[in-house]
Amino acid sequence: MKWPMEACLTPAMRLKRRVDAWTVRLRVMPRHVRVQRMTRKWGSCSTSGIVTLAIDLDEQPVDFQDFVIAHELLHLRVPNHGRLFKALMTTHVPNWRQLDLQRRK
Repeated sequence: MKWPMEACLTPAMRLKRRVDAWTVRLRVMPRHVRVQRMTRKWGSCSTSGIVTLAIDLDEQPVDFQDFVIAHELLHLRVPNHGRLFKALMTTHVPNWRQLDLQRRK
């Protein structure tokens, strides 16, 4: 369910608001955040600091949105999926492993 004020926002604006909240929490700063149609994945993070999110991520549950956003933003700090990355994911999104399984279905 969306809050009344959020109903006035576009999906891209709502996702960018969530990204803004997570950038503060994770202490990262992407160079640019794009929201666009993506057919094969929910998000990506380039080595140049550009975070891209799928527009239809906005239609997913909030906890799944947070998982994808945190995942991509943490790649600004850790470029791989190694032990440090997984530890940071566990710290910030404790149920990320279950959400990751959901993503793969």
